[in-house]
Amino acid sequence: MNIIKYSLGIFLYLVCIQSSAQLYKPIELKCEYLEQPLGIDAARPRFSWLLNDPRNGAIQTAYQIMVASDSILLLSNQPDVWTTSRLDSRSTNNILYTGPTLQSRTKYYWRVVVWDKDNIQSSPSSISSFETGIFSFTEWKGSFITDGKDIQYKPAPYFRKSIIVKKGLKKARAYICGLGYYELSINATKVGDHFLDPGYTRFDKTALYVTYDVTDYLKSNQNTLGVILGNGWYNDQSASEWDFDKAPWRGRPKFILNLYLEYEDGTTDLIVTDDTWKTTASPIQSNNIYSGEVIDARLDKQGWDISGYEDSAWKNAKNTSPPAGRLTAQKMPAVKLLDVIKPITRNQIDATTIVFDLGQNFAGISHLKVKGTKGTVVYVRHGERLDTLGRLKNEHIDKYYTPTDSLQLNQRDVYILKGDGVEEFSIRFSYHGFRYVEVKSSNPVSIVDLYGQVAHTDLENIGSFECSNQTLNKIWKATNWSYLSNMHSIPTDCPHREKNGWTGDAHVACEFGLLNYDGILFYENWIREFANEQRLSGELPGIIPTSGWGYAWGNGPTFDCAIILIPWYMYLYYGDDSLIKSYYENYKRYVDYLTFRSKNNLVNFGLGDWNNYKAQTPVEFMASSYYYVCANLLSVFASLNEKKKDELLYANLAIEIKDAINAKYLDKEKYQYANGSQAALSTALHWGIVPAEIKGDIANSLIKAIEKSENHLDVGLLGSKTLLDATGKKDAEVAYKVAAQETKPSWGWWFKNGATTLHEDWESGSSLNHIMFGEVSAWMVKCLAGLNPDSSAVGFRNIIIKPHFVKDLSFVKASFQSVNGLIKSEWERKGGKIILNLRIPANSTATLYLPITETKNNKSVKLIDKKSKQTFVSLKQEENYSVYNIGAGEYRFEIK
Repeated sequence: MNIIKYSLGIFLYLVCIQSSAQLYKPIELKCEYLEQPLGIDAARPRFSWLLNDPRNGAIQTAYQIMVASDSILLLSNQPDVWTTSRLDSRSTNNILYTGPTLQSRTKYYWRVVVWDKDNIQSSPSSISSFETGIFSFTEWKGSFITDGKDIQYKPAPYFRKSIIVKKGLKKARAYICGLGYYELSINATKVGDHFLDPGYTRFDKTALYVTYDVTDYLKSNQNTLGVILGNGWYNDQSASEWDFDKAPWRGRPKFILNLYLEYEDGTTDLIVTDDTWKTTASPIQSNNIYSGEVIDARLDKQGWDISGYEDSAWKNAKNTSPPAGRLTAQKMPAVKLLDVIKPITRNQIDATTIVFDLGQNFAGISHLKVKGTKGTVVYVRHGERLDTLGRLKNEHIDKYYTPTDSLQLNQRDVYILKGDGVEEFSIRFSYHGFRYVEVKSSNPVSIVDLYGQVAHTDLENIGSFECSNQTLNKIWKATNWSYLSNMHSIPTDCPHREKNGWTGDAHVACEFGLLNYDGILFYENWIREFANEQRLSGELPGIIPTSGWGYAWGNGPTFDCAIILIPWYMYLYYGDDSLIKSYYENYKRYVDYLTFRSKNNLVNFGLGDWNNYKAQTPVEFMASSYYYVCANLLSVFASLNEKKKDELLYANLAIEIKDAINAKYLDKEKYQYANGSQAALSTALHWGIVPAEIKGDIANSLIKAIEKSENHLDVGLLGSKTLLDATGKKDAEVAYKVAAQETKPSWGWWFKNGATTLHEDWESGSSLNHIMFGEVSAWMVKCLAGLNPDSSAVGFRNIIIKPHFVKDLSFVKASFQSVNGLIKSEWERKGGKIILNLRIPANSTATLYLPITETKNNKSVKLIDKKSKQTFVSLKQEENYSVYNIGAGEYRFEIK
């Protein structure tokens, strides 16, 4: 009987192990942060996954990756490309491929097994895959082609090519780079759902190509390939403040296409671009990134991209030189046309003018359905302001742009009717920033429909926030609208007047962006452009990419520090040191440049607390503070790159800079920095410049400065990043009053007066949709909900959870999809208690800070999880908090 019981026990144990292995296997496999990516050209791609293990304390102890040329080989556990041994590691992210050299245009299959907290091996994950693109430019066939026109020639060109596809097509891949923008069609069907491809780069140093699976677009026998080219940033034909019409890369639009066909019988065909392609002018008579498009529908060439079209009058394309820089795969998510926004009002100004209010400021395009007589000119203008008569008011935008003909005007599209029933009109090669659309026509027309379509880089939403204060909810929503409005393959400042990659705006907005959107590939793409624009001296411009504008004005360490801060944020939020290692010499060159320009370890050039309200914080103080930040982080980067001498060198430099700042700008008697502005005090606190022994005193001075302003902010761009963080760490109630303020100057004042996006200044006198001033959104998540990254355990391997139960709030809810999984912090007041619900994902731990409510004889405070009845004993008491360590799992605490 005992033997039977023993055997049964062993059997049940083995069943449990097997069941556990099945339940807790890895999920959501990604390569280069993409699910089953197509056309990547990373020589050492990065692998990542999540643990599907809901048990409390779930942690991965080891993993093994297998890569094969065929999925069948993985099913039989015989990977023929690469396999790791069992590697003892908690890492589930940024695992580098180190196998044999990967081949271009090849599909690879991979899977992973892990060992859990009990050292039990999981069953293998599902099989995933990745497909490489073209690694070397020498592997591209054919040539770039163009229509041979001058760079001032305005009509956008059509290109077409008829091809034969044999029966039994197995696979077809199209690799294309079109400069500035392109649309590819096959048999009159647009390929893919991208808008404004490829991404904006310094074209003479880097150009991006995109890979498409076009198998299902092709049919047996006759097919026609069609391409339309737009100017984009590659060929700015109109003068603007920022000199892109003088860009060194400027040229007539061109493209290269390699179409690989693979048949079931093993044979292949290759279609390339060459001078056998046909070209002619399209109905798009002009297109410009600032103005928009002019389309003459009377010139429509119906059926131009289908087989059988008569193209004898078309010219042969011209072979042309490739861009001077590297041709590389576009990995970041593409810009796409996404949500549709319908008008909320329609105001008939006169017989030929109607103004539509779409109710939301955003970036995108408008779609118009209109009926009228042939030759009628319809002007569709976009803006974010109306005058007292209800007409569009764009003076604050127009002055920066010089059109080259009467039809072009900033943010205005023009459509000339062909007079054939209801005609639909939207643009292909530009976008606008707007809330209002004014439609004016040369003759009365019938407008059947008009709506807006949101356009931005299609970043995955990974964060949420909600609380009982509706003003904060409006602010959070608006920061998201502004952020997405300024994601167009680079982070821009605004979607209408400039569309420029201002470095200061971007680094201030980066953290609130990362708490809401999966942005690593987006920012990696942009940091490469810093390297492209950096001069040998180390100097950087204020906008990136640039035509050459921005080195003489608009830069300086407060803005340029984006080159170091953004890679730091990628490391902090993703645990990924790729940028830190790839561009280490660029970061070093930049800090050395600042050292060259310093005097007595201080720097005094560039922009300071840009767009401040009233207080003028000294530029030298702000610039030197960010010089310190750069030197301090560079020491960390040196350590990660195992450069011991550099680590010590820049650590010492950071100390010298800090000492110099404190020697000149710290008044120890008044506990004040510089002129005592909110920006100066919060900058010193946030970036760790304040000596430890007077940190509390400086924080008190900041509180007093805020109270002197009657709980209003008095900061600019940089101060908006540090103010709430520094204040909230001392007194969250005061920070909350500033954040929730509804009188001028404040975020709430904007939204009380009808704003739907962040403004460029506190007076609302300039742009009404800017990426800056959005850190308040991150503060809501980090302070009110208490979700914070831990710099000692990056990538949310450990989470700092420190919620602040502000008296005015009855509930707060926040979530964040980290690289380890979903994190949640939700609290509410109920029955005289605070109920705190937490979710910590598998493979993460958390350090929980809760306010001390009772201490007896200095004994440790105990916390009981009401769900599991588990008791937690605080490890220590820090100021007014008890500190607990908790593992992965879901928890419900009651706090009196």
